Amino acid sequence: MMIGYIVAASTPFEFIATLDPEKPISLYDYVAVDHVEYDPSRGELINVRLLGQIVKLYRDPYSAKRDLPLYNVIRDVSNNILEVQIAKVKVLGYVEGGELRQPKHPPRIGTSVYLAEREDVEELFKVEHGLCVGRLTSRDLEICLDLNGIKRHLAIIAATGSGKTWFSVVLIEELLKKGAKIVVIDPHGEYVPIRDSIYRLGPYTAKVIKVSEHHVGDLMYKIGVLDSDPEAIANAAGVPPGAKKIRYAIYLAWSYAKKVRKAAGRPVGLSFLRKVLYTAMRGETALNKLFQQYKVEGDFPMTDLKHLASRDRHAVFSALTYLKRLQRLGVFAPRSTPLSKMLGDITIINLAGVNEEVQDYVVSHLVNRIFQARVRHVRSLKGFQLPWPVVLFVEEAHRFAPPKTLRKTKSYEALSRVASEGRKFGVYLVIISQRPSKVDPDIISQCQSQVIMRIINPKDQEAVRESSELLAQEFLENLPGLDVGEAIILGPIVKLPVVIRVRDRVLEYGGSDIYLATTWKVDKTADASRLWRRYFNSAPSPSLILSAARLKILRKIREGGRVGVKLLEDNREVDVWFENGVPVCSACGVGKPCHHVYKALEEVVEVR
Repeated sequence: MMIGYIVAASTPFEFIATLDPEKPISLYDYVAVDHVEYDPSRGELINVRLLGQIVKLYRDPYSAKRDLPLYNVIRDVSNNILEVQIAKVKVLGYVEGGELRQPKHPPRIGTSVYLAEREDVEELFKVEHGLCVGRLTSRDLEICLDLNGIKRHLAIIAATGSGKTWFSVVLIEELLKKGAKIVVIDPHGEYVPIRDSIYRLGPYTAKVIKVSEHHVGDLMYKIGVLDSDPEAIANAAGVPPGAKKIRYAIYLAWSYAKKVRKAAGRPVGLSFLRKVLYTAMRGETALNKLFQQYKVEGDFPMTDLKHLASRDRHAVFSALTYLKRLQRLGVFAPRSTPLSKMLGDITIINLAGVNEEVQDYVVSHLVNRIFQARVRHVRSLKGFQLPWPVVLFVEEAHRFAPPKTLRKTKSYEALSRVASEGRKFGVYLVIISQRPSKVDPDIISQCQSQVIMRIINPKDQEAVRESSELLAQEFLENLPGLDVGEAIILGPIVKLPVVIRVRDRVLEYGGSDIYLATTWKVDKTADASRLWRRYFNSAPSPSLILSAARLKILRKIREGGRVGVKLLEDNREVDVWFENGVPVCSACGVGKPCHHVYKALEEVVEVR
């Protein structure tokens, strides 16, 4: 279908076209023009079909004068005014021998512009083993990303509420289908519901590793005290940077503990460090008795610890207090949690419930272990090896890898190493952030592929422009105008920059906004939790409550002396009855603590 003509500024890279104002042409749609190009291999001119994408679209009144007509003029002649539709078209190239080639000559002024055929557009984005994440915004055409593009790292950037977590979950689904092993760094527990909905996608294993005892998880992440360094332990404990003597006391206790482990051949944890400091508080005689229990070579750090305990008991007492506070978190232990127990098809590291210093340390510790395990496998070194590549998703990356000039984090070093060396050893990074201006530019620039959704903040727009060599000014100008769920994708993960609408997801996540009108109208969770405890003698888990919230109530039912609720889960109906004080679920069985029962309890206030 012919839609217009080339009228100005024709170069091998772009041209200006006037389009038929009556035809519904959309921004980012694809056009084609007939073009003559010289083929040096043949030594002759050839006819090609040149493809382009509309990157700017606007309408103007046709007027010979520079000034626009005044209001009273428009009022009188509005039905007779001539309108022109102008499009700026970025030249993509022409397909020759299965490859996209760039023209060396500009198309002629006056050449007809056509809407590109569906087959031509499909050919532009055709990939094998694709990650099918959405469809073109301008056409009903599925877009699949190049799986191998993940090896060059990926950044997902968007303002809050624009759909970045949604896209991340869709990408996770596609990677799982291809057999990928995924680790998600999750600061708020938003990805935890994936575990309970993974069955919808297929027979995949999903594990949640928690850092706080009070949050959802299948396994607690433990860090071996002596696998770290004393400065990191002091930071995690919250010791102020300027408290040199307190930090020194922790360092001395840690150094002695390391010597004891080497001499005794057994692991030691925070309890032992506290024991050393507590003994030092009791005086030199008690400390000497402790030292005599272990055959430790060398006088250091025993002498220094004696001197510090005699000169500054307050520093030792404060160090003891900080370590006691740190021990309550339950993160540090004599041994680190084995990676072999943690990793499934997808492993979600639930960092909710601990402070930023502990989160930073856990991320640093985990990322370094994963990286070293891959290095051992590739180089056939001794120690635990990971036999398959890992895709590492880092949500809220600005927490862990801020610019070095802003603040220093321990996890920055680990993530920076993965960004620069990970592709050689099969550790691939997916950075997710709503504030790209607060992510270290060296790390974000290593992410050669980018998924950019709506961004309004000018500083963040500038950060995106500086980090991406492929983002044209026209795309940058249009970032605030993207709808929720729309994204610009560019880099090795696609053949050409493309604007898509993200497809529906299968897996659940907990990052959606709260609907205040519903939330404030009535709160049934208190009564439901009270009744739940009556039946199961325990509190319902957050993941169970989230799963229950996604069920739909069809109707309440009463039959004889029984009270029940009919629910809708996906496309199946589930009945929950309360008989003789026992819940009966048609899907899960009698007396089972399932999310169907919890949802029914929210509706049945009084059970008889």
